[in-house]
Amino acid sequence: MSATDGKITLTQAIAWTTNYRNTPVNNATAFLIPIADLQGALAEIQGQTGSPMVRAYLASDNGEEKLVIVGTEQDRNGVYRDLLPAAGEAAGAGTNSIWDFTDPCPPSCDPSSPLN
Repeated sequence: MSATDGKITLTQAIAWTTNYRNTPVNNATAFLIPIADLQGALAEIQGQTGSPMVRAYLASDNGEEKLVIVGTEQDRNGVYRDLLPAAGEAAGAGTNSIWDFTDPCPPSCDPSSPLN
């Protein structure tokens, strides 16, 4: 992951989502998401017409649950296609990014929340 933001490479995202599918982890009940990073992800799709959306994938890195978030773009058939960087491209080098900026709960929980 980039030291200055939550961008990861396509290779990392593929590995993490594959890890989760092969060995699902069920520890997280929620994810804590920094607003500044979420705004960065939304800025990539802001100029789209219609209903811009992002997609969140469940992922796992060394047993730690994550959300991997990508911008999408609606095609002519109404399908929202992932906006991904080119394979081998450095994280954040192009116009499309894959974002990993979430912290799982636990441990990043609100201990007084009735939602936990």
